[in-house]
Amino acid sequence: MCEICKSEGKDYRFVNGAKDLLTTQQLYKVYKNSVAPVRLCYIHSIELFMIGETRFLREHLSFARALATRSKKLSAVADSPFGF
Repeated sequence: MCEICKSEGKDYRFVNGAKDLLTTQQLYKVYKNSVAPVRLCYIHSIELFMIGETRFLREHLSFARALATRSKKLSAVADSPFGF
């Protein structure tokens, strides 16, 4: 499922019509010294390409908040010597 559609409560199959394609895109300006892999539907991957990463995150604030909480969970795991 598209992470943007999921955060906005939309059905990605309805938004994309016949193009039921999911791709994994990389966001480079989200985390320091690493990339954030994101699964996007056809429409949102085109939108990311057209408007750029910074504006894309501003347009989809609910997704940006979810991505920020995901980064906190990942950093907590990375700080733990046991991996959990």
